[in-house]
Amino acid sequence: MRLGIISALAEEQHGLLEALQSPARHVHGMREYTTGKLWEIDAVCVLSRIGKVAAAMTAAILVEKFGVTHIIFTGVAGSGDKNVKVGDIVVAESLIQHDFDASPLFPKFEIPLTGLSSFATDLALTDRLLPQPRQSHAFIAD
Repeated sequence: MRLGIISALAEEQHGLLEALQSPARHVHGMREYTTGKLWEIDAVCVLSRIGKVAAAMTAAILVEKFGVTHIIFTGVAGSGDKNVKVGDIVVAESLIQHDFDASPLFPKFEIPLTGLSSFATDLALTDRLLPQPRQSHAFIAD
């Protein structure tokens, strides 16, 4: 496994670069990628900047240039769940693109030619990301 960790802002990446063993910096596509070992896993950390397009471009480079097999996006997000509070850890089990609508050709949220509106995450990685033991402030988002 080679893990890519994307953050939109430097504050969201705080601590990760310092935790990397044998860090090496690489510049590509106007982004600085830092490779190294994180918790004995080959990892690449990068700031994507803000927005879905920036995150998508950064993710594509992580896969194409750095051979990343798994991607984690760190950072701040809103929630529609009234039980999620500021500072809570939320780890997704599945993902949707909430603002995608190719209807009437396809059902709302379905990504054309995939037949999917929901994308499962790697559950083994999800379990590794959750605080152990599962704590009341860790939520699984579906």
